[in-house]
Amino acid sequence: MNYLDEHILSLKAKMVDQKTANNDNVKSIPAQTQKSELDGSMFEETKLLHVENDYLTLEPITILHGEIGFYIPKSFTPMPMEQAIIKYPSEHRPKVIYTSFEETINITFNPTDTALEAEELPDFVEQMADILRSVQPIRNWLGTEMVTNCSGLSVGQIRFVAAGIDGNLYNEMLLFIHNGRVVIGSFSCLEADLEVWLPVAEYWVQSLSVLPPSAYSTNEKGMTTP
Repeated sequence: MNYLDEHILSLKAKMVDQKTANNDNVKSIPAQTQKSELDGSMFEETKLLHVENDYLTLEPITILHGEIGFYIPKSFTPMPMEQAIIKYPSEHRPKVIYTSFEETINITFNPTDTALEAEELPDFVEQMADILRSVQPIRNWLGTEMVTNCSGLSVGQIRFVAAGIDGNLYNEMLLFIHNGRVVIGSFSCLEADLEVWLPVAEYWVQSLSVLPPSAYSTNEKGMTTP
């Protein structure tokens, strides 16, 4: 079990309980292509992301019954349930987990029951950040930010580097509202691999979108945990 993963998930649950009770190497995906994704056409093709001296194929994925879409590397696969239980033994493990072949890079999503108005999201993000700063073995705090991505979705971001069993880990948490409820996403990788994988994380954030019913896709391969 990864120490950081377990504690991040516990913090997520704690926050929910409280509320309830450019990287220059990214050259192959121009801004106009991202804009065209707003109508759901993003789910009709893969993308090539130019990273360092190679191209990485990104695949469109949907979650939450096809209501949320985004791009991740085509090589990423759902984490097997038996591995997810080991890595995330908490009952608050993410509902959706994608992982690299080596299981060193993870992208997760966890819908919550926390009701939130759009104008409350910035304060919610700062509350989560305060909890993280108080309990995490943080090596480098990179800050919080509210962004409006290419699909017009308002997203709160929390970034930091923390100590892990296999070395320092870069963590990026996303918080956004869907159907009046908070959804929490996360991207994590070894700090040593950050230069290579940061463009992927950035495009993942920018491609995140709420889809109209006509754009719903069956390409929902992410593991859904009990």
